[in-house]
Amino acid sequence: MIEEQALVLSELEGKVRVRVQRQSACDSCQLKSGCGQSTLTKLSSNLCIEFDVPNKMNAESGDMVLIAIPEQGLITASLMVYLFPLLCMLSAAIMAKSIFNGSDLYIAMCGLIALFIGFVCARFYGQKHSEDVRFLPEIVRIVSHQS
Repeated sequence: MIEEQALVLSELEGKVRVRVQRQSACDSCQLKSGCGQSTLTKLSSNLCIEFDVPNKMNAESGDMVLIAIPEQGLITASLMVYLFPLLCMLSAAIMAKSIFNGSDLYIAMCGLIALFIGFVCARFYGQKHSEDVRFLPEIVRIVSHQS
């Protein structure tokens, strides 16, 4: 399980809205001053993520909780979002190269279209499995109650 601390913002019907502080590995990296990823992370204006989690531990507003997501679900979701579209793009580009016999413009267009289709398929996969327990975070422990 991948775990992260979150703050309970409000209680809903059987769920709670939590806020997780986004963290970047860039803060501890020695190469952050010359890295493009570090710059993109700094430009990101949304430093917190808010989402709903089932409230099986009876958490209340103001509580700090530990939420977790199964590792297998995180790996599957990552592969679907990042790897699947790239594989679609590469496959389409390879097929287009054999069909169009070296016309770079057509190969690039086919690759970009396939990349877009891969992202659309990944989105549909995410929507279809939005209630799958492999992908849902859960509260595993209340770290501290509100004062």
